[in-house]
Amino acid sequence: MGHVGGAVVPEWGAVYSAGMSTGRLHSLYAALAIVVVPAIGCADPSKVADDDTSTTGDGDTGDGDGDPGDGDGDPGDGDGDPGDGDGDPGDGDGDGDGDGDPPPAVCDPPLALYDTSQPTAVIGTGSPASCTAAALTAAAEAGGTITFDCGPDPVTITLDQTIVLPIDVDTIIDGEGRVTLDAGGQVRHFSFNHPDWMNNPTKIVLQRMTFINGAAQAGEYFPQDPQNPDCAYGYKEGSGGVIYVRNGVLHVIDSHFQDNAAALEGPDIAGGAIYVLGVPEVIISGSSFIDNRAANGGAIGMLFANPQIYNSVFEGNTALGVGQNYVEPGCPNFNHDEQGGAGGNSGAIVFDGLNDEDEVYTICGSVFRNNKANELGGALFRTPNAGQRQMLIDQCVFDGNTGRLGGVSFIKDNAVTVRGSTFMNNRSGVNVAGDELGGPLGGLWINNGTIDLENSTFYMNSPSGLDVDNGGTVTNATFVGSRVGGSFSVNNSLFVDTSCGDPMTGANNLQWPDQGACVTGISFADPQLDAIGDHGGATPTLLPAAGGAVEGVGVDCPAMDQRGEPRDPSSCAAGAVEP
Repeated sequence: MGHVGGAVVPEWGAVYSAGMSTGRLHSLYAALAIVVVPAIGCADPSKVADDDTSTTGDGDTGDGDGDPGDGDGDPGDGDGDPGDGDGDPGDGDGDGDGDGDPPPAVCDPPLALYDTSQPTAVIGTGSPASCTAAALTAAAEAGGTITFDCGPDPVTITLDQTIVLPIDVDTIIDGEGRVTLDAGGQVRHFSFNHPDWMNNPTKIVLQRMTFINGAAQAGEYFPQDPQNPDCAYGYKEGSGGVIYVRNGVLHVIDSHFQDNAAALEGPDIAGGAIYVLGVPEVIISGSSFIDNRAANGGAIGMLFANPQIYNSVFEGNTALGVGQNYVEPGCPNFNHDEQGGAGGNSGAIVFDGLNDEDEVYTICGSVFRNNKANELGGALFRTPNAGQRQMLIDQCVFDGNTGRLGGVSFIKDNAVTVRGSTFMNNRSGVNVAGDELGGPLGGLWINNGTIDLENSTFYMNSPSGLDVDNGGTVTNATFVGSRVGGSFSVNNSLFVDTSCGDPMTGANNLQWPDQGACVTGISFADPQLDAIGDHGGATPTLLPAAGGAVEGVGVDCPAMDQRGEPRDPSSCAAGAVEP
């Protein structure tokens, strides 16, 4: 065991378990040099072909070190198969322990379950044998509301061809938690392709369904040029292992995606489960994404969209491309001129291109665990390519994610707001295969953007927990066991076994031990932290000793701490939680 501020703290690499109570996510954990990225470019979205060709992740330099892993992510032995029929959508990640299930609702999503009590079509007549792929295909290609009558037990329907959804009729598919669609590792489940750029209100709704073994068709492979190894190579097509949506509205509710794959090499390939292009609204709620893989965005890839993600789990997803995706002068046209790399960004979600200026890219009440990227951002990659945009991370957990640069994220040109979230055990300097490559920026990395962070915890991220380029404010944060760097103001915060670059500005902070002041004028005292774990609230926290050094340090405090417990606004504890 290790010790932090006089308290017993779990060692790096301990195994965690998760539990839930009182309708909120209670994560029960067992006792256990800024890189400057040059300007980027992006293809004109209006000229993207009406097929699988995508343009995601443009513009970030990198040397492409590290061979991709083999991408294997076989489902478990069946004792916890998705959709076990107990009424919960897609429960079980295949290993029977339930740790791939979505958390209870931490945040209030902007939509509820669709009413499917009067379906347009019902698949089946009461028995599993009556629920056929042919019947589903015929119904889905016509659109409308589709439900299933396959008997009382879970059923798996095997697809051998992609279902093409209508572009002028809303399609709602509701499995009521008992239907799994298995694409056999041969085809994508669904595709939707409308010609009107970001101007089509037609909805696709996937509700209470499980999707496994989807595989996007990759098309022609373009090998790496040994004379120009930095130039783009791989596939130009093959995004979206379960569903590809161009110019429509996508809603995913209480669904489960496991062991799906997009093409594994290519600078613009993304979305082992979901890929959207030119989509004015993407809402994902109460869903889980387990062991999906792609060149970029192992679970989800998005280009020019307005996404919101609530109460979902992303675990074990991988980005297996290498070399990133960037502008390389002199390279021939790939998806666009002067393009380099073959991907590898973001193990879980990659989001490239502009969203609407008044829209906030929101991730709320979600868990990102053990996602891996060969390049930038173990869990998240975001770049708008032109102008600044806004992003909100609220009541989320990022645990054990890895990437060569940015164990949690690479977020560029965004004003990022973080509320009530925990970043723990994330690491940079390794690729998907686990090769040690070295590299900074182990936690939340915001490049050419700002931070507004409140009531959040950074624990044992390696080698750094938070790096921000362009300033902002951090209020009532707890940093333990990792470096903090950047140009921002820090107030009412706690630093334990943490190193910093040049001292930051701010007031009413506490640090232990004295190993170089993190903030000008900081005080030094032992906060006597308890082990990280469930101390109430939606996320793991570190509880300081009652009556100890942290009490009364802060002023002008938020009304509540990270757990949702009340604070005295005029005088509060330093750090994310009250004793």
